[in-house]
Amino acid sequence: MLSLLSHLSLKQKLFLIASLPMLILVVFAGLHSVSLYQQYQDASANSFTTQVTLDIENILFELQKERGLSAGYLSSQGKQFSSELQQQWLATDLALQSLLQNKALQRVLDTTKDDRELYHLLQTRFSRSSDEHQQLLKMRQQVIKLNGGDYFNYYSQLNQKLISFISQLRFKSDDSYLEMIQADLVNILKAQELAGQERGLVNQLLSAPTLNADSYEAIDNITHRLENTVENASVAMTNENRSKLNQIIESPEQRQVGVLLQQLKQQVELIEQAHKLSELMGYKGLTYDYNRYLMTAMPQYQLNFEQHHFELNMALENVARRDNLTSQQSALIATIKRTTDTYYQHLLQASKNLQQPAPMSSLAEQYADMQQALQQLQHQAPLISSKQWWATASDRISLLHQMNIQLTHKIARQSDVQKQLIVSSLYISFLSGVLVFYMVFILGKYIANSLISSITTIVNDVEEMAKDPNLQLNIEIKGNDELTQISTALNQMLSERMLARTSLQQASAVFEHSSEGIMVTNADNRIELVNPAFTKITGYTLEEVKGQKPSVLSSNHHQPEFYSQLWHSITTTNHWEGEIWNKRKDGNVYPEYLSITAVENAQGQISQYIGLFLDVSNHKQYEQDLWYKSNYDSLTKLPNRHQFSSRLQHAIDGASQTNSQVAVFFIDLDRFKFINELHGHAAGNEILKQSATRLESVLGPEDSIARFGGDEFVIISPQHNAIETAEQLAHKLVDVLVQPLKLDAIESNISASVGIAFYPEDGQDIEMLLRNSETAMYQAKRDGRAHFQYFSPEMNVEMLERMQLEQRLRKAVKKSEFYLEYQPVVDMTHGTVSSVEALIRWRDPEFGIISPALFIPIAEETGLIEPLGEWVLNQALADLSSWHAQGHMLKIAINVSGRQCINSNGLSFYQVLEEALLRHKIAAHYVHIEITESLLIEDKPYSLEILQSIRNLGVDIYLDDFGTGYSALSYLNQFPISVIKIDKSFIDNATVSQSDAKLVKAIVMMGQSLEMTLVAEGIETEEQWDFLQSLGCNYAQGYLMSKPLSSENLLTFLENETAINRIIDRKALASVN
Repeated sequence: MLSLLSHLSLKQKLFLIASLPMLILVVFAGLHSVSLYQQYQDASANSFTTQVTLDIENILFELQKERGLSAGYLSSQGKQFSSELQQQWLATDLALQSLLQNKALQRVLDTTKDDRELYHLLQTRFSRSSDEHQQLLKMRQQVIKLNGGDYFNYYSQLNQKLISFISQLRFKSDDSYLEMIQADLVNILKAQELAGQERGLVNQLLSAPTLNADSYEAIDNITHRLENTVENASVAMTNENRSKLNQIIESPEQRQVGVLLQQLKQQVELIEQAHKLSELMGYKGLTYDYNRYLMTAMPQYQLNFEQHHFELNMALENVARRDNLTSQQSALIATIKRTTDTYYQHLLQASKNLQQPAPMSSLAEQYADMQQALQQLQHQAPLISSKQWWATASDRISLLHQMNIQLTHKIARQSDVQKQLIVSSLYISFLSGVLVFYMVFILGKYIANSLISSITTIVNDVEEMAKDPNLQLNIEIKGNDELTQISTALNQMLSERMLARTSLQQASAVFEHSSEGIMVTNADNRIELVNPAFTKITGYTLEEVKGQKPSVLSSNHHQPEFYSQLWHSITTTNHWEGEIWNKRKDGNVYPEYLSITAVENAQGQISQYIGLFLDVSNHKQYEQDLWYKSNYDSLTKLPNRHQFSSRLQHAIDGASQTNSQVAVFFIDLDRFKFINELHGHAAGNEILKQSATRLESVLGPEDSIARFGGDEFVIISPQHNAIETAEQLAHKLVDVLVQPLKLDAIESNISASVGIAFYPEDGQDIEMLLRNSETAMYQAKRDGRAHFQYFSPEMNVEMLERMQLEQRLRKAVKKSEFYLEYQPVVDMTHGTVSSVEALIRWRDPEFGIISPALFIPIAEETGLIEPLGEWVLNQALADLSSWHAQGHMLKIAINVSGRQCINSNGLSFYQVLEEALLRHKIAAHYVHIEITESLLIEDKPYSLEILQSIRNLGVDIYLDDFGTGYSALSYLNQFPISVIKIDKSFIDNATVSQSDAKLVKAIVMMGQSLEMTLVAEGIETEEQWDFLQSLGCNYAQGYLMSKPLSSENLLTFLENETAINRIIDRKALASVN
């Protein structure tokens, strides 16, 4: 090919080059025409598909009517819909015949041959149509003989096959609107099918002599499915189709269907109520209790009778209040009411006069009337005419059918429009192609002639210069194109050639004797020349590196961005200098100070690169060691405070120039002191290292982290979209530290509180940003730890208040400003106070009562919880000892924090508790220790050891606030928990919120399955009491029974227990027991 081109003249080559675009243009025009033709074929195929779709829709419509009429015919035992059904068979057969004779059907099958799987699927369904027709004829024979069997499912499955067939008839088009219309069509067909099933099932129910209430459930399911289908279809529809569907939903036909279904539902519910009344009257009901009382005169049966009589009256009142009761139904209900009242009067009179009630024989006539009334209510004839229902439901389905027909016609019209557009596009493409071809030909011819003339002139001048190198010749310059630039460059080259010879001699002397390594590369950056110093420094000779790229020295020490910046500098300024790490021949990596200069030729083009470098290994190592010690933390290998300040100032300067933000994250590890005290400083150091590694793993490329000392870390994150980016990173920081840490064989849990401040909003210098981010971190700790908090100016006020509160708390501990209150815990079975919970209170001399929710977290954090907790333990046991001495053998529950369990004045909590029990002479089984779920996960082996020691003393362990934490079943099995206390937050809405009620039931069932005692906290209403008592909850605590009381008021409460007596009917309890 190349040899053939070499024999062509430049003019012939240019003509050949110009011909290639025109040839490509012709090829693309041809391909475009083929594509348009294929689109025309697809649009034609869509027309055939719509014809087939219309026939299938008609068959589906007729089969739906045939199914519904068959349902009415079978249900009425052939007494209704006989002639209508036989006429419908003819209509269905005509629709089937129309499809089979439609020539478009075979055309549709042929258009799917390119999709082999779809073609075989449609061909199989089409070939089975004859078998399906025979099966349909057999089903009709069974129906006419009143032996329909599973006829309803048969018709439904057949209809589903037709809908599936329509959905598989794909319209070939790239028009998404056409695809949406087809999807709408399939969805409306599905809705029409469900409406047909509803019509058939209701017709079957109404055609029977009496209503069968059990059959109504299937109708209700179909109705709900229809509503869901219509709702889902409406969401996905085009606006135009959604509007049409809404018109059908709001049509009079739809409203009339709803009215009839509501009437039917009411009659079915009345029948179900009648069955319930019959159960309340029959075995184990009112008459049974009456007879048992006659025979045994036992009060239990009288109580049962009164309970059943009350339930019957409530049920009868509910039935009597129903709308649309007929006069006959009202009379039957009144008959039942009179009979139940007669029974009640007889029993009431007997119980008052201590006489035997009247025997059943004396009430036989009224009992028979009642039984007859119940029978009539249980076996009612339908109040709605099946004919009326059929006509109304069919009108609604006809509306859906008409909408399907309209959608199919819309697809057909859309296909016709596409065909017209394709034909128009084909004509326009052809004319445009001819015009462009002509313009390209004329323009190419003119450019080629001009180019050949200019090149010929330059070639002639160059040939003359080649014959005589000393010839001084100026090439004529014309125009302003690339050929003009060539002529200019040739003229400059002639004038500078002599100067270049002199400069080359001088450079050679410097090159050979320089102490700096020198490397010269060509324009392609391949090594051409090196000096002796290069060989001394790198170990490579010229023969070893000539022709290679300088990357032979690469140490892979730098990122690609470094080299990109280096070459960008060379490209823009023709120079770069700086430090770089390279590799010697022996493999050693060394730093060098390198200067690279790009050498341009007379035309301004780079012809060579010259690199000069010095080996700075020794100096660099000294600088690095010194710098690292002053800027990095030796334990975590993270930057220290000094390096952090430099980086933050750099980030602030950059943000100031770009008018952007910088986020500062102040991170403090939660419970780090707890781990240090529990496992020692070696474990603490390991946690710091693992935490540093985890924090680094979630940072972005522009983020920076430092350790400030202790368990504090700080992160700098330049922001572009401040709130969004900062919040995402904050979530990652919190989540990555929540995962358990491995400390040799121990698994420990830790978390972090994060405070966030932004430059410039929250501070414009390093000190202010750090102080405000630290303030936000403390706010995060106060809010519950293990999450993050943005700084706000109000936090400084809150921080000051917190510091003041901490100071007052320390004074309060020294001055004993605390006292205890006790809240009773009531046995829900017997209504007695079984125990109390000790609750600490603080009365500040200046501010009055301060909530435990404010000072307990501070006590936990500062370690004051240890002396405070020991005081609570001793005071509670002292009060308990006093109560026992007065004859009130109560038990007491005392709350214990995780910090108390670690250490208390050098003693374990087990030892503190044991000494307190001995000191106050309290038996262990009178004391309960309440813990929260967080203690179970803090250090599992240690927590298990402490709790087991406490349990071995004979002290029960209560799990407080159950459900608000992890609530893991495994913890309940592994730890010695005796009692579960259900948190008040779940009890509050249990009687009004179904979800909360289910959650409480689940907790009670779980506790009962584990054979654990259950205490419900925060009961404030009698409804909550009744609800929890019905679930089998053992004990209750809350303001309904009593608020927390002082020791003196508690004794008064125990003397009378008025609140409990108001809730519990002791006489009723005694009779039950």
